[in-house]
Amino acid sequence: MARKGPKTFEQLAVETGLVTERQVQDCIAIQEEARDAAREPEQLDAIMIAKGLMNPEQVRAIKTALGRISRDEEKAEPLCIGNYEILGKIGDGGLGTVYKARQISMSRIVALKVLHKKWLTDEEFKKRFLLEARLAGRLSHQNLIQVYDVGRDRNVYYFSMEFVDGETVEDMIEREGPLETAKAIDIVIQVLRAIAYIRNFDIVHRDIKPGNMMMTRKGVVKLGDFGFVKSKLDPMIATEGEVLGTPDYISPEQAMGMETIDWRSDEYSLGCSLYHMITGKPPFEGSGSSVMRQHIKSDLPDPRLMNAKVPDAVVQILERMMAKDPNDRFQSPEQLFEDLELVKMGHDPSIKRLDAGKSTIIRAFKIEQVRAQRAKTEVELLREEVERMRRYMWAAFITAGVMLVIVMLVCFLKLGGS
Repeated sequence: MARKGPKTFEQLAVETGLVTERQVQDCIAIQEEARDAAREPEQLDAIMIAKGLMNPEQVRAIKTALGRISRDEEKAEPLCIGNYEILGKIGDGGLGTVYKARQISMSRIVALKVLHKKWLTDEEFKKRFLLEARLAGRLSHQNLIQVYDVGRDRNVYYFSMEFVDGETVEDMIEREGPLETAKAIDIVIQVLRAIAYIRNFDIVHRDIKPGNMMMTRKGVVKLGDFGFVKSKLDPMIATEGEVLGTPDYISPEQAMGMETIDWRSDEYSLGCSLYHMITGKPPFEGSGSSVMRQHIKSDLPDPRLMNAKVPDAVVQILERMMAKDPNDRFQSPEQLFEDLELVKMGHDPSIKRLDAGKSTIIRAFKIEQVRAQRAKTEVELLREEVERMRRYMWAAFITAGVMLVIVMLVCFLKLGGS
């Protein structure tokens, strides 16, 4: 549905392979630093030339191509849905496709979610789509994506919401790999604020995951996608026996289709998301059904086996958040807030271990395994460094020997000539 041509200089530069997304983000960060310092930022093309990413000829070629694209698009009729002009596609979800759009009446950029055509004949999915829009529209919190409007145009169901200029946490993990512990905890704290807020309305999100967490350029995390929400505010959809959620992050009680779930189900999914952030992978692997069975029955894999830098205090919090029994998890957002803040400041969490007095020996063995692995890695790195130094010294000796031979040869030739 969206226009095909890139809309900006940086988009076309990336598509033609002249720069990478990461390099573009670094240049945008330079612009943001200038704005924060109350200075007029340079244009992106000028920054890219200064950093040696592109040369002036390449910049002129990109601008020429953009001009042609702009002229071609001006000739075509813009695609509109209701009061919205479609500018580009952002992504797909379970219920609909999300587009970047311009709200014509307000002249502002929004994200427009459009129900998939395949669900138009399914009354249950149409109800759920409209439920998502109505519920999200009643909520207002800095860590939630704000919904503006809902409507229907020529049998197209849509709703508009705040456009977040940034990336998902899932995209961030794919780009950076495992996140630093402090950064991951900060993201979790912000999402927890949103969960605590919707809890006041008896709402359970049921699809907490890195892909539904948007990070703005200023570091604000916003939770979105209320397509699987459970709420007493609008009981129009029966959910008993349904298994809703994303398998990689689903709570045991959701995986079993239980109706009596509360915010602690979101807590479990948030724990899975934290695990993904600090290790680079969700806690369990396999097919959807296999992963859900593991959420129900399998022990949590120690994240330190994939990332030895993860502190024991973070593991302790993860074990609480991802306990199989909701009664063994943190019983209020405030408890979880408190322990996350303690760990963020470098202290141990206040809550006791679930297995205290039961499996201390097993835990100690696992910790020793991690320490042994860490020590083995450090030894291997040290060996590589010694070998590198040895090769360097041999190269230096050989170079010095060659230079000495050359000097002696030059001296011999001079003496012979005299």
